[in-house]
Amino acid sequence: MRKLAIPLLLLALALALAQRYFTEEELKRIQEGGKAYSEVFINQRPDQALCSLHKNRLPAELLPKFIEEQRALIRYPADGKLMGDWRKGGAIFNNLQKANCFSCHFGSPVHLGGDVGPSLEKYGLQRGQSEAVQRYTYEVIYNPWAYFPCTVMYRFGALGGLTPEEIADVVAYLLDPESDFNTKPAVGSR
Repeated sequence: MRKLAIPLLLLALALALAQRYFTEEELKRIQEGGKAYSEVFINQRPDQALCSLHKNRLPAELLPKFIEEQRALIRYPADGKLMGDWRKGGAIFNNLQKANCFSCHFGSPVHLGGDVGPSLEKYGLQRGQSEAVQRYTYEVIYNPWAYFPCTVMYRFGALGGLTPEEIADVVAYLLDPESDFNTKPAVGSR
């Protein structure tokens, strides 16, 4: 009985959050769009539902708990190293099917970058490779909601898109002074 009660409670909470976020007309359109389509909206993860409910602008009183919960999701590489192999990181950063970082961030020496996120051009040369910079960079890639609640940046580690080791490789790509990212000009740079 208890095993069934918790999922039912979570479903009721998700539905209540979705119903408060969407108007009656919007809910009707979502439900008419088909079961799979409506389930995407109605069955959001609790943190995503909270962002949806507040239209990605959480009230100040919710921020400390939200950030604490997001930080608790961060996992680190088994070997403890936050910088891996920059060559592997470049292959991940510049791959449309893997991380696709260049689509939102300018700075890639391989692809013309986007401007949705901040420019990362010469990221490591501008910031250095201190432990604090490595940790910040790693954690933002793993779960940007730990720093920027409800941002549109994908939560690569928290949602399972990249392993901790792959994230460490991307960190190396961005920070290592020998990396192509820091030694070659960004496509489209002046």
